[in-house]
Amino acid sequence: MNAGIEKTLSPRQVRIIDATLREGNQAPGVKISLEAAVDIARLLDATGVDMIECGHAAVGPAEVQRIRAIADLGLSAPLLCHARARSEDIAAAAASGAEWIGIFCGINRISRISRLRGKSSESVVDMIRRAVGEAKELGLKVRYTIEDGTRPPLDLVTEVFAAAIAEGADRVCYADTLGATEPKGFGAAISAIQRAIPGTPIEIHVHDDRGFAMANVWAGIEAGADWVSTSVNGLGERCGITDLALLLANLDLSGTRPLRDGAALQRLSRYVGAVSRAPADARRPIVGTNAFTHTARLHSEAVLLTPLAYAVFEADRFGRQVAIAPAAAPATLDSSIVLPPVICATELRHHRAGPGWRHVMIDERFVADARQYCIVREIPPQSSPAEAHVDPHRHICDSVFMFLGKEAGMTGLQVEVMLDGEVRKLQSPATLFIPAGALHSYRVLGGEGYYINHVNHGEYNDSLLDAEPAIPASEAAEITESLGAHAHEIRNFLAEGSRLSLCSINDHMDLFETGVLDSLALLNLYALLETLRKSPLNFDTVNIESVRTVRRICTNFLDA
Repeated sequence: MNAGIEKTLSPRQVRIIDATLREGNQAPGVKISLEAAVDIARLLDATGVDMIECGHAAVGPAEVQRIRAIADLGLSAPLLCHARARSEDIAAAAASGAEWIGIFCGINRISRISRLRGKSSESVVDMIRRAVGEAKELGLKVRYTIEDGTRPPLDLVTEVFAAAIAEGADRVCYADTLGATEPKGFGAAISAIQRAIPGTPIEIHVHDDRGFAMANVWAGIEAGADWVSTSVNGLGERCGITDLALLLANLDLSGTRPLRDGAALQRLSRYVGAVSRAPADARRPIVGTNAFTHTARLHSEAVLLTPLAYAVFEADRFGRQVAIAPAAAPATLDSSIVLPPVICATELRHHRAGPGWRHVMIDERFVADARQYCIVREIPPQSSPAEAHVDPHRHICDSVFMFLGKEAGMTGLQVEVMLDGEVRKLQSPATLFIPAGALHSYRVLGGEGYYINHVNHGEYNDSLLDAEPAIPASEAAEITESLGAHAHEIRNFLAEGSRLSLCSINDHMDLFETGVLDSLALLNLYALLETLRKSPLNFDTVNIESVRTVRRICTNFLDA
C-alpha cells in the first residue's frame, strides 16, 4: 500500500466473480467466440479471480459448447452458469459442466409486468423457491440474484433473499441492474440486507449508467458485501459494470486484497479489447494507455525523480512504466507529408521477405501520433502460387488488406486470403476487412499488382495480438526453445496435410482456427504422436485444447 493512502476497509477478504464471458458478451456489438472465451478464461484464472461467470447455457448448443470447453480446462476458479428461474434453464446449466448456477429473477412491479407476465409478488417468490430447490436437487451450488434489485422496497428484497436461502441458496446477489443508485443509499441497503440474512455471503453487481459503479461497489464493500461482480475493461450492457482491473488495484492499494499478477491484467485487457472490438479507453485507470503517462513539464520532471509524485498506483505493479508524453504540436502540411522509404520485411513480426519492393506509407516513425499504419507492396508477375508472405496473425485493432492488379480496371491479380480459418480465392480489385482479434493471412496465386495493408494503429508490431495471450513473452521464449526437434516434424506433417506452407506454420498459431487440423487430420496426428513417443497415447489427457498449437502438442505429449 502506498504511503499516505488511508486504509478504509476491514482486513477481510473480498472475493471477485468475473462476468466478462456473460455480461461482457451482452455488450453492444460484442460476440466472443469459443476460442476467445477459452483464452479469456485462462487469463482470468491467472489474475486470481475467485469465480468465473461463463455464460447462459439455455441460450443454445453453441453456448453449452463454450461453457463445456471452459469447464474442461480444469481452472482453479470454479465456474458459474447464468439461468432464469425456469426448469429448462436449470437443466441446461446442470448439463454444462459448471459447478455453480446463478439463478436470477426480478421482483419489482416493472419486472413482474414486463418479464413475468404480470405475476403477483407472491407467485414470483414461489417460482424462485422452486427454482432454487430444483438446482439443489441436481447437485448445483446456487447464487440467487434479485435482478433490478434497487427498485423494490428493501423489506421485499430481504423477504425474497430469505426465501431463496431457506431453499438452500448458498449466496445471494444484490444487483443494481440500471446503475441507478447513489453510494450512500447503496451502502445502507447492503447493511440492511446483511442484518436481515446474517451468515449468508452477499454479492453485489453494479452497472455504471450514472458513473457510480466503483463508488457504489466501494460503499457496498464497506457495508459488508463479500463478493463483487466485475468484467474486463468494465465491458457489459449499455455503460458496463465494475472494472476488474480497477477494483483489484484499489483493493490492493487499501491493503484488503493483494494483487496476484498485475501484469496479467494488462494482457487480459488487451486481449479482451481485441476480441470484443471494444478496447479500453485511453483514459481508463490501470489499463488505459494514458494511465501512467505524464505531459505537463512540472509533472514530468517530478515523476522522473519520484514516480509517485503524481500517481496513486505504482506503475510497475501492473506491468507498466511511467511515461513522458511529448508535447502535442499542431499538424502542419510539412509534418503531415511522408515520402516513404523502401523498408525490408524483417522489421515486421510475422512478415517475410518476398519478391517486390515495399513502402511504409505512414506510421508513427514518420508522423508523430499518426495512429495509422499503411504499407504498399509491389507484386511482380507470378506465374504460380507463391508462399504466404505473412504468417497467420491477429491485431488488437481493425485492419484491411487491399489487392490491386496492373491490368485494366485494376484486375489481373489472384490471391488467397484466410480469415479465422476460412480460406477464399479473390480476383483483384478486392478488399478484405479484418476485425480486431481475427486470425488472418494471404498469399499470391498469380498475376501482378499491388498489396496494401492498413492497420488502425501507429506501430505495426505493437498492434499484434499474441496467439497465446495467457503466456508471458519470457515464458513463451523459454518454452519455444525447449520444443526440440519434434516441433519441426510436427510442422512438416501439418504442412503436408494443409494448404499452408511449412514456413507459415509457427509454434503458436491456432491449428483449428486456421483449418490446419480437422477430424481426419487429428486422427493422423494421434498416430504420428504415438510413433514419435514410441508409446500409446493416454486419451484421458487428450482433448482439443491439448493439441491446439504446435507448442502445446510438443509440451503435452513429446517433452518427456
